[in-house]
Amino acid sequence: MNQKSLMIIFITLAMLMQVTLVPLRVFDQGPNGLRPASMPIGNKIVPAIQEADLDGNGIQETLALTHGLLTINSGGKTVWQSQSDWQIYQAAITDLNHDRHPEVALLVWRPFRAWPVDQWLPHGGRIADFQNAEGQSCQIILIGWKINGYRELWAGSAMAEPIKFFAAADLDGDNNQELVALEGRYSDPRSAPARTLKVWEWNGFGFTVVSTLDGEFNTITLVRANNKRILILVP
Repeated sequence: MNQKSLMIIFITLAMLMQVTLVPLRVFDQGPNGLRPASMPIGNKIVPAIQEADLDGNGIQETLALTHGLLTINSGGKTVWQSQSDWQIYQAAITDLNHDRHPEVALLVWRPFRAWPVDQWLPHGGRIADFQNAEGQSCQIILIGWKINGYRELWAGSAMAEPIKFFAAADLDGDNNQELVALEGRYSDPRSAPARTLKVWEWNGFGFTVVSTLDGEFNTITLVRANNKRILILVP
């Protein structure tokens, strides 16, 4: 890594520390979950991917997020657009479902939806509280190319604890991405810090929590160390 690249990294980290007025904390994903780590010299920031060939036609698609609306663009044309009642807070190209094909992971707020089976269950409504005072719930949705079109590859139920920020990376070196998320409460203001740092992994049908760390967190920066490990930085 050249001197200019190192300078950019150190300036970025210094700005994070100055804005949040708290020291950066560094973690990696060990065999027993998240564990504190030291900041190595010679690391490289891992950016969120915003461009990839999503449909396999050899042309790169790009993401554009404007005022909560996400579009997927290809060859100067919009090929997919999020629904009008979705508020997209974050989007990145990932492979969180481990199918070896890129998809778009969305952090979405949309009107709360109960489980359809609740209308037949004698004691339904187990996720009824998974929404804010305005009736909006938080979900992770995966959008990708399948059978000649873009569609929802996976959409989970309303989350028990809404995600404020996410990142995707292979933290444990198994060649599969994990979902790293900062989570809060539905009663919290949107500007409030997150209360929990979690690592989720794909289980074949959805996501399972594999690590949890409580605290106060503002954002996530992923860096790749010289030993190829991905480290999580949180102010």
